[in-house]
Amino acid sequence: MTEGFTRRTPSRRGEGLALRGEILTAAAAMLTESGREGDLSLRAVAREVGISAPSVYLHFKDRAELVAAVNRQAYERLVAELREARDRAGAAGPRAALRAMAQHYCRFAVDNPGLYRLMFGIERMPLSRDELPGHPLWLLHGAWTEAVSACRATPQDPPGTGPDATGAPDPGPSGPDPNGTDPDGTGPTGPHPTGNRPTGDRPSGRLGPADDARVVRLLWFSLHGVVAMAVAMPFAADRQGLEEMADDLLDLALTK
Repeated sequence: MTEGFTRRTPSRRGEGLALRGEILTAAAAMLTESGREGDLSLRAVAREVGISAPSVYLHFKDRAELVAAVNRQAYERLVAELREARDRAGAAGPRAALRAMAQHYCRFAVDNPGLYRLMFGIERMPLSRDELPGHPLWLLHGAWTEAVSACRATPQDPPGTGPDATGAPDPGPSGPDPNGTDPDGTGPTGPHPTGNRPTGDRPSGRLGPADDARVVRLLWFSLHGVVAMAVAMPFAADRQGLEEMADDLLDLALTK
């Protein structure tokens, strides 16, 4: 038995879910500390939890599956908190709801810098293109898309000056066509959250509802840049300044 190993009290029947949670917690702590997926050892995770290494394999077939579960849990937590913030502010309208989400996103990153780095900053093994649609970042992308679409569906401009002033029919939401190609030109697996429209394919002027995905990317990526800088600095973040910057970014994104 390795020095420092403390064996966990064996789980009773039906307590496997609790053990799985302990494994996830230990793995998340180790990933946050090391910053590298390649440094994570299932044997070390087992030792931290106080179980034998083979016990980990009863819940996760390999390291990749464990890391994926840790990552998904973190995204699910953030998405749940963003939707709670949206719902609390929803009575004031969709723009206020989106504003609440943007501000909470900043607070989440500042209050949980290790967790935020775990989601976006650790060095991970590269995914294949086929694995991209199952990545949990789509959960977050979906939450932003719901809020942005609701906000942009509410007229913000005087009659005749908005994005649909020409009277053209609503082209519908952006997304993959039946053949698997994405109108944003981002590839066969759907609209990649980090994809960009080819330079020559950018329309001029105000955009219509079909471009909600571009607004989502502009807002989300800008917020990420702001909070990534905030959590990287060697001094405490200016929380009020972050919230004000989130408001400014929201205003800019919604003019697109």
